[in-house]
Amino acid sequence: MSQIETARDTVTVRVRVTQLLDEFFTRLDRAESVADLLTADSEFRDAKGRDAAAELFLSLARKREDIGRTSRHLSSNITIEELGGGRYRVRSLVVVVSLDTQPEPQGDLLAADHEDIVVFEADGACRFAKRVGSPVMKLGGLSVL
Repeated sequence: MSQIETARDTVTVRVRVTQLLDEFFTRLDRAESVADLLTADSEFRDAKGRDAAAELFLSLARKREDIGRTSRHLSSNITIEELGGGRYRVRSLVVVVSLDTQPEPQGDLLAADHEDIVVFEADGACRFAKRVGSPVMKLGGLSVL
């Protein structure tokens, strides 16, 4: 494989992984299903399998909505390591801003390290096989101007 082909593949992987992260967090912020962004055997916390993991993500987003909160997830510092067989370890920093929609709103700010396994499947789809987040900082009860 030439350097040009390798560079193109690297750029394609980075673009596809970044698109996956962006789409995942956009849906999470809107309390929409992420099921089609997960592999059939995906894992998150205690949830095993696409349906269980997707339901857990959706339930967390809906809980926020039920108590009158909105959230925005931002990812940065994305690094990608090829594991072979179309699998990649993706590390990133995720910042979550969560705000009340009530009078005298307050908010929370959370930063978490994420280490995910992303798979490029035979049909060309790029999906999460595993999501692991480790909080590194939380600021709560922030007054919102």
